[in-house]
Amino acid sequence: MSSGFKVYDSAKKLPDTWDKIAEKHIFIKKDFLIFLESVNYCRQNYHINEKESIIMVSYKLKLNLLTFSSRFKLNFTITIIGIPLSIACTGFVCGKDGLKILSSYLKQFPLVLILNTEGELPIPKAYTLSSYSMELKKDFYSLFNSLKSRYRRRLKIALAKLDNLKITKLYKKDFSKEHYDLYEQVYERSEGKLEKLSIEFFKNMDAELYQIHGKNGILLAFFQVKQVDRDLIFMFCGVDRENNIKYDTYLNMLIYILKLAYAGHCRRLHLGQTCGYSKSRLGAEKDEKYMHLASCIIPDFICKILLNILGKRREE
Repeated sequence: MSSGFKVYDSAKKLPDTWDKIAEKHIFIKKDFLIFLESVNYCRQNYHINEKESIIMVSYKLKLNLLTFSSRFKLNFTITIIGIPLSIACTGFVCGKDGLKILSSYLKQFPLVLILNTEGELPIPKAYTLSSYSMELKKDFYSLFNSLKSRYRRRLKIALAKLDNLKITKLYKKDFSKEHYDLYEQVYERSEGKLEKLSIEFFKNMDAELYQIHGKNGILLAFFQVKQVDRDLIFMFCGVDRENNIKYDTYLNMLIYILKLAYAGHCRRLHLGQTCGYSKSRLGAEKDEKYMHLASCIIPDFICKILLNILGKRREE
């Protein structure tokens, strides 16, 4: 397997040209990949074609192949093209002129699943979980008033419970097993489970943490956000399911994150995948994402059949 690609088994070994190709894609830059190896090692490999300015991250994961489409399980260790982080970004950087070269390279693998693309690769594809983002209008109240009346009513109900909540900054050194247990609750309920992050990820990731307590002092939730230039990214959270309805914890969390975006003078808020209905209430728009399947031993028409099983139905 070559096609002009060189493969590295450690991010520390990557050449300087890697970051030049990555440019603004922060989650595929060398320093972040080194960090990710230290807290979430998944047998990552790094592929670079310097001539064509293509970079790609692959990793191994024991995956339920029906994770995006069914409650049934079919566990299988597979090579994935993506960042082992469960966020809505692709695991490669490639210009339009290099897509055919990248696709040819992917077809040299026995079986590979490519996640969270815009559908640009000329190989079999299917829908996967959509991501949600929003362009920020003048201010929070302008945005609020622009929402549909039923959404405004729902947000008012949630905001009425805000007096019962205390939202504070959480220092990374204080991130505890109690916080992590809430993350595990969300992970176990999540649609499309992939890798589960370690507690060390939250203790060391270069991002901001906040926590939410009820009036009685009980920990209800935490969340993690990262600002990059004028974009705010909602990364992960943990929520106590038992008290979520009582306090409207999740919706109040989203409202607070939206206010943080305005306070940081952000132009766009990225709210990630899953829970699309709650995010739509804030005015977030759906960005469709795709998965692809490539193989050197399985014909494309069989890959298409497999993707019909693996993929998610298009969200209306």
